[in-house]
Amino acid sequence: MLLSSIVRQGRVFRNLCYVGDYQAASKMAECRIHPADVGYRREQRAYWVAELGISLRPAHHGLLAALWQARALKRAGVQFANAGSDIIAQTASFTVAVENEEELFILREVVANGVYNLHLGVAGAVVLDIGMNVGFASLQFAAQSQVAAVWAYEPVPATYGRALRNLDRNPDLSAKISPHNCGLSDAGGEMTFDYSPHWRGAAGVNGLTPEFRHYHRSDGVSRVTVKVRSASEVVRELRVEHPRAALIVKMDCEGCEYRIIAGLQREGFLRQVDVFLIEWHKHGPAKLVQALSGAGFDVLSLTPGEETGMIYACRRAAA
Repeated sequence: MLLSSIVRQGRVFRNLCYVGDYQAASKMAECRIHPADVGYRREQRAYWVAELGISLRPAHHGLLAALWQARALKRAGVQFANAGSDIIAQTASFTVAVENEEELFILREVVANGVYNLHLGVAGAVVLDIGMNVGFASLQFAAQSQVAAVWAYEPVPATYGRALRNLDRNPDLSAKISPHNCGLSDAGGEMTFDYSPHWRGAAGVNGLTPEFRHYHRSDGVSRVTVKVRSASEVVRELRVEHPRAALIVKMDCEGCEYRIIAGLQREGFLRQVDVFLIEWHKHGPAKLVQALSGAGFDVLSLTPGEETGMIYACRRAAA
């Protein structure tokens, strides 16, 4: 502990020689950033990241801790720029604003890691995006030529509003996307849970655990009550409008995936879906895999021993 403190103070004083501001030098030491890679402009209180071509003013200082994710995105072809008060990320397919560390993480998952890249054998597919967040995955789906429509659901009004602004930046793609300001579950009604503007993607039935609060910035946390609909009802409506389309369901809904799958299973709607892309949280993949396998899906389950993981399931042709 003492050695760690000494090393950190050494970094602070090294940085201070470069930037001439103790607070900035301390922040760079905390984020393990070398002043040769990131400069500091005292008059603007802004960090200059030359390799990305962007300036981080106070509202975006939180991005300093996630520069490694921005570098991974740059290697994947993403370009960054300042546009007014926003930091803009231009991917090969769409343009979005990135506000904080979590949004860089999600964008890296979607673009650099390709967790939702589809290679479909037929055109005209429809995607049900449960947990739209700020719209990155919905835009990625809409950019794929064989996807005809995306029905996207996000329950938290502040997050939904940010998603709409990202959709507005991409009018050609957003023409395919039908956004809805509500969540999906096994039944309609309301849900109340913790919400943080710094970690929008962590809002859900699992709440912001003490472990999460310990390791992540958690100021500004409030309780939010949101509307939810039955996922089975939405699948029924979607099938009325798109009766013969391949239906892909993506879920990233922070624990509600267990309720949704149970509800679809109970009401006989699992077989209305062709492909599931599910990020599970906390409670493991076993119950989800069992339900999907029993409904005639071939299932790939990744990282089953972790706190989160991905399930990819495709309905067998003979099922």
